[in-house]
Amino acid sequence: MMGETVAGTWRCAALVVAVLCLLGAAEATAAPLEEPRAAIRRYALLVGSSQGGAGREQLRYTGSDALALSQVMEELGGVSAGDRLLLLEADRASVVTAISRMRQLTASAQPSEGRKELVFYYSGHSDAEGLLPRGELLPYAELRRLLSEVPVDVRIAIVDSCGSGALTRSKGGIRRPSFLSDLSSQVRGHAFLASSSADEVAQEADSIGASFFTHFLISGLRGAADANRDDRVTLNEAYQFAYHETLARTERSQSGPQHAAYDIQLAGSGELVMTDLRGSLARLNLAEDVEGRLFLRNWGNQLVAELQKSSGRSLVLGLDPGRYHVTLERPGKRFEAELVVASQGDAVLRAVDFVPMTLVRTAQRGGNGPPGEAVASVDTPSVAMNLSLIPPLATNTLLGPRSLNHVSIGVLAARSLQLRGMGLAAGVSWVDGTMEGLQASGLVNVAGGEVWGAQVALGGNLAFGDGQGVQVASLINSVEGSFTGLQLSGTANRTEAVMRGFQMAAGVNAAETLKGVQLGLINLAGDATGTQIGLINVGNEIRGLQLGLLNIADDVTVPIGLLSIVRKGRLSFEVWADDIALLNLGLKYGSRHVYVLIGYGAQPWKKTYRSFTHLGLGLHVPFAPQHYLDVDLSWGKWHEKLSEKSPSHALGQMRVMVGWELKRRLALFAGVALHYYDVPKETEDRSVSWLPQWEVERGPASDRLWPGLLVGVRI
Repeated sequence: MMGETVAGTWRCAALVVAVLCLLGAAEATAAPLEEPRAAIRRYALLVGSSQGGAGREQLRYTGSDALALSQVMEELGGVSAGDRLLLLEADRASVVTAISRMRQLTASAQPSEGRKELVFYYSGHSDAEGLLPRGELLPYAELRRLLSEVPVDVRIAIVDSCGSGALTRSKGGIRRPSFLSDLSSQVRGHAFLASSSADEVAQEADSIGASFFTHFLISGLRGAADANRDDRVTLNEAYQFAYHETLARTERSQSGPQHAAYDIQLAGSGELVMTDLRGSLARLNLAEDVEGRLFLRNWGNQLVAELQKSSGRSLVLGLDPGRYHVTLERPGKRFEAELVVASQGDAVLRAVDFVPMTLVRTAQRGGNGPPGEAVASVDTPSVAMNLSLIPPLATNTLLGPRSLNHVSIGVLAARSLQLRGMGLAAGVSWVDGTMEGLQASGLVNVAGGEVWGAQVALGGNLAFGDGQGVQVASLINSVEGSFTGLQLSGTANRTEAVMRGFQMAAGVNAAETLKGVQLGLINLAGDATGTQIGLINVGNEIRGLQLGLLNIADDVTVPIGLLSIVRKGRLSFEVWADDIALLNLGLKYGSRHVYVLIGYGAQPWKKTYRSFTHLGLGLHVPFAPQHYLDVDLSWGKWHEKLSEKSPSHALGQMRVMVGWELKRRLALFAGVALHYYDVPKETEDRSVSWLPQWEVERGPASDRLWPGLLVGVRI
């Protein structure tokens, strides 16, 4: 009996071993025969420099472009945080030092770590000779040499700047129609990509908040360039996508079409994969039935990706987890959708998820016809009146949740897909798309699309598209796009893009670009054409007036304030003598042509000193390489005694001076003045000047007028 049990046990064990062997053989047979891939360690050096030196316009998106590419390379491109260097507003020395640091970092890596790759990215100014970080030349030949000294197997240089195509002119290089083609990974050499040809400008735009080339390169790396749908984006796919999209978007721009260029010298074979979407934290799957041009924005309204999607094929994008707004454009039609892309798993966007929008009003350029009327993109279901307690308990819910309303009245809250007419709510008035007419509420008005009319609220008004009309609120008015009209708030006004009109707030006004007037306690603007009036005014390039206690700007036409800090302005110290004071000290500060004058003077008189103080405003006009004309008006006082209490006398001055610049920081000047003495009734001082004086009117204390002379030195 025991023998039979032992024999049975052995038979079962043999059967199990046989089954396992068969399963192993079957699995080995079914597995695809893939060539093992070498491990890759990728390094990245990314540089953004907005300043290009004297005479070159400051760029706006170099830093954000470098940061955006850095994030993509870390999320999808296999670059770890320790192998990445990000330089913002770097000069030539910083770039050279960073390449040296990268050389040391790559040299310290173990040989067993496999192939090493370096990605170098530069966004900023350049010319036909080389890069211009902060206006300092780094020749292309030197850049190539520095990169070649970094001990890696593959070097990828991406230069997004004007004339960067000069970098791709290599000696002895072979241009290939595509980068790589087969499936192995034995690649050595370099690939240089340039955003423009050698005689073209690289362009950026406020509408996308980036440069065209980098914007489309990043869109491609996130998956838009994945032509063969293998969830990997190669260097060839990314370049081809960025090339064609950049060319298409710039063909009709003022600067002309922008053609990207490349120089490839790679030995071996294999596709050079730039990003792997399979490793993305969050993925968005665009379904086969989605067709048209897609604009994908995160919840901070940043344009994350832009692409043309054809029907019949799905497409995967690698994204950050979060909430996104997607706009779909087709000829004469526009749709939108909102969705959440969560980590660990794919979110799917289908055609049925989109709702119609209203197209933007446009006017013909160069034509005499009237502005175009707003036209609905598709036939939208219409419910004339929406009566709502809260959005689920509303006539829109019963008659058509995605509806166009002409009148919408809510007790606590009301929500419409679109509104053309009037929307009233005691609490919240919400429109998903375009609002045309009047939107009024006790708390908040929200328009998810464009606003054409008026928003009035006791709390705040929010518009997530462009707008034209009036926003009035006790707390805040905010527009995510451009706005034309009036923003009036008790606390703050904000326009994310271009503000054309008038912003008035008891607190803060903010606009990315201002074409009009800001009146508030604090005014903030990027570039501006118009006027800022407030306690504190801050801007970049201001073509107009800053009037306040403190003015801060890169450049401004007319700054008037107690303190004006202008980076491209002038600050000079002057010492002079004139007919009323033997020694005068003055400070001139302001813009290149308008300055504020603060002066103090002293004159010996009766065993003590007269003291003079004055404050004024002047105009500086260079009329030759080393000569200039200054004209200023000032008003001040003088005291008969330097330290003791004494009566004060009022004095106005107009001065005209001609200066001769001996050196950059040294000038001599001389001129004439016209003095006006407002004579007090009891303490007239006739000896204030040794020059003859004329009485303006007859009487015991008549005001006096006389010409004066002055000579001095400017430091």
